[in-house]
Amino acid sequence: MINTINFNEEFRKASNYNYRLLSIHLGNWEKSTFDLLRVYKEFREPEKALYAFHPWIEGAKDRFFKFKKYIPNLLDLDYSNYGKILGGTYDVVILDLMDDFRPNYISALVDLVRGGGLIIMYSDDLQRNKLYKNSIQRNGIVDNYFEERFLRMAKSYPGVFLFVNDNLESFNTFKTEQLSIINSKLNPRKSIINSKLYSLCLTDDQAKVLDESLFILEDGRRVLTITAPRGRGKSSSIGLFLSHLSTLNISLDIIITSPSYYSSIEIISFLIKGLDQLGKRYSITRSRDGKVMGIMSGALRVKWLAPDVAKDYQGDIIVVDEAASIGTETLDYIVRSWEKVILVTTIHGYEGTGKAFLKYLNGLREDKSIKFKHVTLEKPIRYAKGDPIERFIYDVMLLDAEPKKENENLEFTEIDRKELFEKDHLLRQVYGILVSAHYRNSPDDLMILGDHHFQRIFSLGKIAVAQVIEEGALEKGEIDRILNGSGLEGHLIPYKLTLYERLQEFGKYKGWRIMRIAVQPDVQNKGFGSKLLRSVVERGKREGIDWIGASFVADYRVVNFWLNNGFTPVHLSNRKNEGLNGYSIVVLKALNEAIEPIINRLSVLLRFKILHTAHQLYFNVNPLLLSKILRGTNIDSKSSNYPVSFPKEYCYKIESYLKGILEYNSVADGIHAVTQYYFLYPDHFLEEREEAVLIARTLQGKSWHHISLSTGIDRRVVEEYMRSSIDKIYMKYCDRVL
Repeated sequence: MINTINFNEEFRKASNYNYRLLSIHLGNWEKSTFDLLRVYKEFREPEKALYAFHPWIEGAKDRFFKFKKYIPNLLDLDYSNYGKILGGTYDVVILDLMDDFRPNYISALVDLVRGGGLIIMYSDDLQRNKLYKNSIQRNGIVDNYFEERFLRMAKSYPGVFLFVNDNLESFNTFKTEQLSIINSKLNPRKSIINSKLYSLCLTDDQAKVLDESLFILEDGRRVLTITAPRGRGKSSSIGLFLSHLSTLNISLDIIITSPSYYSSIEIISFLIKGLDQLGKRYSITRSRDGKVMGIMSGALRVKWLAPDVAKDYQGDIIVVDEAASIGTETLDYIVRSWEKVILVTTIHGYEGTGKAFLKYLNGLREDKSIKFKHVTLEKPIRYAKGDPIERFIYDVMLLDAEPKKENENLEFTEIDRKELFEKDHLLRQVYGILVSAHYRNSPDDLMILGDHHFQRIFSLGKIAVAQVIEEGALEKGEIDRILNGSGLEGHLIPYKLTLYERLQEFGKYKGWRIMRIAVQPDVQNKGFGSKLLRSVVERGKREGIDWIGASFVADYRVVNFWLNNGFTPVHLSNRKNEGLNGYSIVVLKALNEAIEPIINRLSVLLRFKILHTAHQLYFNVNPLLLSKILRGTNIDSKSSNYPVSFPKEYCYKIESYLKGILEYNSVADGIHAVTQYYFLYPDHFLEEREEAVLIARTLQGKSWHHISLSTGIDRRVVEEYMRSSIDKIYMKYCDRVL
């Protein structure tokens, strides 16, 4: 039975001090949940309320309509569409966890509640029959370390009600002296920006972004970076700044880009709000499904484009939202090709980045050819700084985990995962290393670490960590299912190589997939990652493992790490992963002789695939990366023994090109032929940059301009590399033909 007076007092205090409360209901949940809602409604009728669930699962809609009787204006949201509403603010958010308990959903949707609001989570059981958790189980086996830690922390954190079977099991009242109250009255400021736009800012931090954004309009190449934890209003501030540009009465073409359209909704929404506030007339271009794709106001033209299209667009300013998720290769391309760049990204939070992206920003800061400014925001826009529920979510999901500096002990050890999730200082260090070395992370990663049963965690002291998934040793029936197009959860590398490369025998071998290997950012590039990897390989050999591999988004630096440690590229995905903004690559290392011919054959096939389809499948891959991959693949012993044979006229054409008689396009057929021969032979005598230019122009069909942007090589130098590489190939091969 709920004590109305006590709960009224908690709601009143939360409202007065602008913080949120969270109520978790497990087991028999209905009575306590609706009783609590009734008390909250008596205190304050929610103007906006949101209910998230999977509506297509049996019984889910029935539960929703029970809540809608209590809150008639309750909006329903399919979890799969949560990205579409992240700019909203609600008094109450109800999360139906009966069918799913997914960290990504929880972390994102809890953030939408304003100060004084209430979050309700309810489920019969957090550990069983959950959609996302079922996806990481194998043979019905899965662990519960993530959920157990979640409940332990829920019992100890202030502001969290925990009900079990309709009985209040725990609640710790929040001490309001921990809060930093938001001053809703902005400090007066003198600026060329219309004061009407400042009136839409909720914090001085947002107003500061408006002021600092004027930096991008000054002369020369400029990069403005806005970083903040989630919920600080960084994207909305940039939207307001874009609306200010309509007052300048100059022609401006502005592109907004982001990993997905919905990442940019706040920028677009506040651009429109700003135009309305300024009384500007504007027109909107929408997609067939109603998305705002373009806005025109006088001489101001703004449109959203996907990153691959946006990077080559000819405009005045480009805004990259959630920039850390785009990937450094694409960001480098954008910074090289655009004069004015605004980067907006989340630091920490459920889709945030950490030190890895800040390290990239330091590189921009040191670039003497660019004027660089970095602006940060700290104050939340929906609730008070120090809000207890934000702290709970950050700690339970480890959204701001950053490892402490430790390097005194470099012993190779295996970490017991049960112990890991029981010792929070150890978990924060290990998980902090895993996420701080990567640009894109999510709370789902923590659940995988805790609940995926078939994994091992190895460390080198407290500075490097490897997360290893056990894969392979498949039965014939499992292999046949893959060959016939059926899925097989938990065996990523055997699945990819069996389905796409059609090598049936690979699946029967037992392997370890290194899901992540990471070193503290402060001690990277000192050999610690390679030392840890060698130790994992030796452990694998002792335990009778047949192969060790990794599957990751291909990046020049990361591919180089694996090649330097003796791993062989065997698969490159046929299409770009838009969510990760890159092409997945698989690398392998044989730990016994039986599997070596299979890995060799896969590598040879990958070489042929790249040479024959670079113009089609891999046109958007950085040519420096393709050069690196080709250098790591194996040569077909048969083809490398063939004599050099192509029409002698090709050599005459190439000779005329080298003498300046004919241009490249006139001899492209001959250059293409000798390029194919070059990459089919083991003697790679060209420099890597020469190879990259050769690949880009001849195999991918890129223009000189785009080769320069892709590689960072000056346009004139690109053509010099092309000529020097063809000269070397001519001297090597044409002597045998003429």
